[in-house]
Amino acid sequence: MKEKIIVKRGSTVLYKGNILNIPLKEKDVVEKSIEIFGDADPCIVHLSFVVKELVTDLLDIFEDNNTTILKANDFLEELNFIDFEDMKTITFELVRKRK
Repeated sequence: MKEKIIVKRGSTVLYKGNILNIPLKEKDVVEKSIEIFGDADPCIVHLSFVVKELVTDLLDIFEDNNTTILKANDFLEELNFIDFEDMKTITFELVRKRK
């Protein structure tokens, strides 16, 4: 995945970088690892797979809504695996390379 993402609260950038490095809640990563692999202590291979699965869920929300900007407040339940405080005030901007 080469997508980049910018996470903002108002005009303050909280995160800018590769979407695979977005902060995720450890408990959600472990839960997904248990769901997929039955593994509560995922190795690097399982961890990488789980992160990719969770990030794909985020990308699907962008695609399903045909947008590059999401207000977290509109998707609190769907985005509850992302680790930022006060998610209601955050926006996500997907940055794709132009072809």
